[in-house]
Amino acid sequence: MSTLEEEENTTVSGDVAFRWGHKSRVGKKNPKIQYYESFTYDGVNYSLYDSVYLWSGDQHLPDIAKIIDIYETPRLKKMVKVVWYFRPTEVQKWLRGVRHLNNELFLASGEGNGLFNFNPLETICGKCNVVCKSKDERNPKASKEELKMSDYVFYRTFDVEKCILSDKFPDKIAGVDGMWIFLTLLFLACS
Repeated sequence: MSTLEEEENTTVSGDVAFRWGHKSRVGKKNPKIQYYESFTYDGVNYSLYDSVYLWSGDQHLPDIAKIIDIYETPRLKKMVKVVWYFRPTEVQKWLRGVRHLNNELFLASGEGNGLFNFNPLETICGKCNVVCKSKDERNPKASKEELKMSDYVFYRTFDVEKCILSDKFPDKIAGVDGMWIFLTLLFLACS
């Protein structure tokens, strides 16, 4: 029999295999909400701060986001809270004259609509290798190999309230200490 932290649960959808990883905490406002550090979905391991592709509706391309919370509701709904990345084409009307890299994304920041969302775990359709190449002192410098293997890079944020780009990273993004945004490179290098 598996431990509670590796509890097998196939209620996600149909024949897709699912397993929770390590439990982290219970909700402050609602102690019936259980938070996790990771999960395995359809044979892929996902952890906090991974970048992922998400599908919704009839969109042409999947959205890209960073997982900042993983939890199960009292009604056993498996959910993720994500901070969005924006493709330059998605915010082009605010980028007049701003040059960008072909594979560049902008991490959402600020306050308001477009910063983060809560999504059913089933909307995740795969991992995305997004490497931060910011010169911020909190960011461990990515190697040439990491940059070469990345699907996308980011080194700027897009403030959803002010609709501006910045290469200065805030102390917090969607309530998460900015340090965690950068530390994901260390987790990737160690895994």
